[in-house]
Order: sequence, then C-alpha cells, then structure tokens
Amino acid sequence: MNTVDYLSLLEQPASLLSIAILLSLLLPATRVQQSLTHGLLLLGCRLNGDHYGARYLRLAGFATLVCLLLPLAATYWALTVLSPSPSLLEPLLLWCCLDLGRLSRALPQCLQHGEQQKELARLALVPLCLRQTDPLSPLGLYKAMAEMSILRLAADAALLCWYFFAGIYAALLFALLRYTAQAWPFKLARWRAFGLVSSWLYRTMAWLPFQLLAITLLIYPGSIRAIKAWPQGRLWAYSASGRLLAVAGAGIDAGLGGPRRYTDATDYYPKLGSKNYINATSTRALLWRLIIALLFWLSLAWAFTLVPLFNG
Repeated sequence: MNTVDYLSLLEQPASLLSIAILLSLLLPATRVQQSLTHGLLLLGCRLNGDHYGARYLRLAGFATLVCLLLPLAATYWALTVLSPSPSLLEPLLLWCCLDLGRLSRALPQCLQHGEQQKELARLALVPLCLRQTDPLSPLGLYKAMAEMSILRLAADAALLCWYFFAGIYAALLFALLRYTAQAWPFKLARWRAFGLVSSWLYRTMAWLPFQLLAITLLIYPGSIRAIKAWPQGRLWAYSASGRLLAVAGAGIDAGLGGPRRYTDATDYYPKLGSKNYINATSTRALLWRLIIALLFWLSLAWAFTLVPLFNG
C-alpha cells in the first residue's frame, strides 16, 4: 500500500468509527449528551401539555421530530461544505452519540460500590437509568446495571451499524431518535402519546442490529440455555430488546427483568433468562461478553474494509 492508499484508508467508515470509539473511551461526551437530553426534555415539556388530546400529542411529537431533524441535517451539510476536511466531522458526531465512554467510567465504580457502598452505586446509576434507584436492593442494582448496559451498548452498536452501512445521515437520524426516545420516554404515561412516534421509529431502526447482537451472544458458553431463552423475547413489549435481554441473561445463567419503579408505582415486567439471581461476578461476565461481541463486529467491519484494498 502506498501513501495514497493509507490516506484513503483513514477516510473509510471502519477507520472513522474506530476513531470515534477511541475518542469516546478517552474523553466521554458525558456533558454533551446530558445537555442534549436535557434540552430535548425542556422542549418536550413545553409542548406536552396534560390538557391536550392523545392524537394532538402524537402529531406534535412527530412535528417536533421533523423540525429538529431538518435543521440538524442542513447544519451538518453546511459544515461539511465549509470544512477543509469533512470526513473528520463524522467521528466527532459519532463521539457525541456513543455511550461507551460513559459506561466505561461508571460501571466499574458501580460494581465496586455495589459490593461496598450501595448508596454511591445508586447515585452513579441515576444519570444512566430511567428507573428509580433509591429503592433498589443489591439484586436490583445488579439487574439495573446489566439491563442498562445491554440496551445502551446495543444502541451504540446500532448507531455504528447504520453509519457503516448507510452513512452519516442515517446515523444522525438514529442518534436523534435515540435522544428523543430517552428524553420523551414511552415507558412513562405522561410521555406515551408525545413520544410514540420517536419510540416507534427508534425501535424500527434498532430492530435488526439488536437481532444481530443477540445472535452473536449465542456463540458463548451457555449457548444451549441462551437458545432456549430466545422465545422469551416475545414476552417483552419490544421483542428485540426482550430477546437480547433473555439471551444475555440465560448465557450467564442469571435472571433479568421483573419488577421495577419508574414512578412511585411498581411496574411488573416479565422475567427473562434463567431463575438464578444475578450478582457482581455474573454482571462482569455479561459486560465482557458484550464488549467482545462489539469487538467481533468491529473486526468484521475492518475485514470488509481491508480485503478490497489489499486485493485492489
């Protein structure tokens, strides 16, 4: 490979998403993500009034989504035109949207505190978890950590998949849907109408990447248990998330799902995985499995990038 080949390699999607992953691990975009989610929450609170009907709120949520997407896409297009190196903007955008760096900082602390100081673990989970963390028992802490990590890392994988296969504008759309789904959570009754369209579109775009990640988790030890748990995904409101949680939990021979509190009332979700209780050891094993699965797909992306270059 000559110099031109190396320069072209740096502009390949696999290289750019690898840069974004390294940036996220070295300097997590925590404040940027919190500001984006908080801004969307404030915008939604101004439009999501209790005195409006459900049909109006669904239309308002969709209109807000469109009004956010078009200026974002136009702004990004203008920046690419004016920038001397447009390709460098893409890893910066991905960096702003990846939760991997935040999780790499928070989860080791949560696991350490989970064994020693439960209150600090609960506080560490607050920015990452929709459910109320104050009433969580030690078992509830491990379940919350495991479920939150699975779904957030799966969303990161979906974002990178859309970027690799469909380009930066598809990744921008998915990122916007992800943040609006977090800011206007469909799980809470007050946001159910306003956040319906965002949630439905997010789930539609995340469905195939979630399935691929669930299939990847079948290749680890415990695959027989994971395969038997695959049908449990249909018990979940969003089957792709349920299947992912069921396969991940069964693979480490631990149970996920069950009761949780998003408000003062307790919501009862189906139990997934196995009947054994999750603990610190199985939570760490689950996190390692997720990381190795993501590295597996990243290596495939590099293979698809390098083979044509060397053969060409």
